[in-house]
Amino acid sequence: MNLRKTLSVIILLLMSSVTTANSGPIPHDRLLTDDELIALLESRGNPAVESIKQLHVEKSDEGLQALASYFREAFAKRYYFDWRMMDQRFTDYQQRFSGKRGGHIRMKDIHMGLYPSRARWKLPYENLKGNSVTAYELRHLARQHKVLDMAFVHHYEERNPVYVDYFTGQMRSLNEAFATGEYENDEGGNGVYESFRAGYRAMNWLQVHAFYLGSEHYDDSDQLELIRTMLHLGASLHAGNPSFRYGNHQTRGMVALAMIAILFRDYAGTDTWYRDAMTILGEHLQKEVNPDGFQFERSVHYHVGDIYNYFRVLQLAQLNDIEVPEAWRLKLKAMFDAMVILARPDRRLPVFQDDTNDPWAENNGMDDSMLLGAILFDDPFINYFAGKSVDSGIYWLLRQQQVERLMRLDRRQPEILSAELPDTGYYVMRDGWKKGGLYMAITAGLSEYKPDHQHGDMLGLVARANGQEILPNYQVRYFLEDYDYFKNSYVKNVAIIDGIAQGQGWKSNKGGSGFGKWEKLPRPRVITWIKRENWDFFAGSHDGYDEMGVQYYRKVFFLKGLGWIVRDIFESAGDNHEFQQVWQGHYSDEGTGNHHRSTFADGSGLEVLQLGGQAESASTSVRRGKGNLVYTMSGEAGEYTTFLYPFESFETRIPDSFFHEGRLSAKGWEIHTAEGNGVVTKSISTDARLVLDHSSGALLLAATWFETGDQRLELSERSDFYVEGHSAEQAEVTFLGHRPVGFNSRSGENKVSGRVQPGSRIPVQ
Repeated sequence: MNLRKTLSVIILLLMSSVTTANSGPIPHDRLLTDDELIALLESRGNPAVESIKQLHVEKSDEGLQALASYFREAFAKRYYFDWRMMDQRFTDYQQRFSGKRGGHIRMKDIHMGLYPSRARWKLPYENLKGNSVTAYELRHLARQHKVLDMAFVHHYEERNPVYVDYFTGQMRSLNEAFATGEYENDEGGNGVYESFRAGYRAMNWLQVHAFYLGSEHYDDSDQLELIRTMLHLGASLHAGNPSFRYGNHQTRGMVALAMIAILFRDYAGTDTWYRDAMTILGEHLQKEVNPDGFQFERSVHYHVGDIYNYFRVLQLAQLNDIEVPEAWRLKLKAMFDAMVILARPDRRLPVFQDDTNDPWAENNGMDDSMLLGAILFDDPFINYFAGKSVDSGIYWLLRQQQVERLMRLDRRQPEILSAELPDTGYYVMRDGWKKGGLYMAITAGLSEYKPDHQHGDMLGLVARANGQEILPNYQVRYFLEDYDYFKNSYVKNVAIIDGIAQGQGWKSNKGGSGFGKWEKLPRPRVITWIKRENWDFFAGSHDGYDEMGVQYYRKVFFLKGLGWIVRDIFESAGDNHEFQQVWQGHYSDEGTGNHHRSTFADGSGLEVLQLGGQAESASTSVRRGKGNLVYTMSGEAGEYTTFLYPFESFETRIPDSFFHEGRLSAKGWEIHTAEGNGVVTKSISTDARLVLDHSSGALLLAATWFETGDQRLELSERSDFYVEGHSAEQAEVTFLGHRPVGFNSRSGENKVSGRVQPGSRIPVQ
């Protein structure tokens, strides 16, 4: 045996000891040497790998060159796109996305203006502008997303080598920092090898690698350094994630680990990485995607983020003919179906919880993410929401034939109207799919695990009508000083008590990035959810003010085609309180203090009118350009009955006659108000304070009795119900109260009495 072969054997023996120390052949506490990059290859009957190992024994440098060459070819076949077609793909990219160039250049300039190629990775230190690098900035440096922008500019500038040098220098500086211990670890909350940041970095650097592989300046030693770096990141991610833990940070890390394992599967131990990563990701799908298909943190941002995470793995596995459990596909399909349920008629999604892509924006796009669903499932209802062309971010995750196939999608408008995600706690009222149709979403859920991204908006509403955000919610950004304010109740459409917002005990995180969590949030209870052809009904409660001795209930009646009635009910043990409604928007007082109007550029708007308990005061305020309206009443108990009436134009606003006659006819509905004298409509007599009449029946609100023909129903206290039909032969009554009440009913000589539960039918015959 010659000296070279003897050394190879010794290296392999050393690797076996590393296996015991690091639970895998590839160590996580140091980077591999050049010899180890060869020694840890597994041939598995692969003659090319065998040849590399033999060549390295005989001619070390040539063996390393062969290794770089082997992985160049492997990467062309294994990665999302073939780097050998980079010139053609980039020409196509520029034609499709001509407006992206400026953004890539801007991001490149920001990064290169702040950090040298040989960056530092430990706080404190100053950037190139002489400013202290914040924890937030260090975390983004660790993600390396702007280094990907440089790779784009490299091609815009005809393969300018300066960006290759910058990238390889930054990569080597991190590896050197790790070797000397001069990097942020997880103890301070800003670790550069923390799962999310390391995973994000791995994804970005793999794409950068693909962008540079065809560039002469990106030589064999640079490529081998990338392989060495990826294997170290893989070992670190594997060692740092022995078991499942909640949150998207681990998900991102395990996606990166699975990708590394697929792309560099010739190395010993990567099969274990893949298996373990897929096992943990499977647990995330099982535990963090609710049975109704929505991500457990209840945010569109994190739901879509997880879709991209799982798509990356599923797409790469399928391209490499690697089996993925069928349960993955089923759960991922449910995630797209959940977005169909939440979708608005304008094919966008509302803002929920920590949506962070566009601070202060009032909706979320869905066309790009639904394109992923179109690629995976080609479901016409999912395709309906997919963009007309591939998004710039998705483009580089697809093979060219997939991009071309997206131009021929079969699209079909969904058939569902009002719908729900009961496990997540979102309830959607929708009267159709016309672009200007009425839409409202009610939030009534709290994540059992890690509710860190939840806002103080329990039983909050968001609504759209006539193409406008009539009751908006707003996206946020973690580092903004008023982030916690925008997470809480004064920028929501909720009810509060004594000016106390729902979110209590805000605590910023130890990393200092601005993100934090609430000590306490209300726990919801859904009482009733009913969907009918002409109306929907939701009733719920939460415990946010129980410790103050106040029970709170919210009811929402959707009069399809017309608007909504919101009933907020406050019941206390005797102390006086201030009961408040908060509505988002810019409103003007229409003269009574209980009637406010917002208007939009096209002349449409929203009228907010108190038809029940009258507010003692109404105030408006503005922050970050976002306005709100707050109604206040005081007492031992309180009750609002609020009409939310979206109008299309000046002519269709609430007419002045309504305020004199107490009667409004519009869109197939008649609204009748009464001041204790009762209401007679068609054949119904009642003491209801508000009657919402339709051809199919009538909603009677705040009533104790009604009569029709020889039928009479009496309740033990004022509540709400629906009378279906208008004659003695047809009448059926559905109780729409917020808690059980006693009743007596009479039909001719027949009498029935008892207690009725919310949502139940009351016998009247």
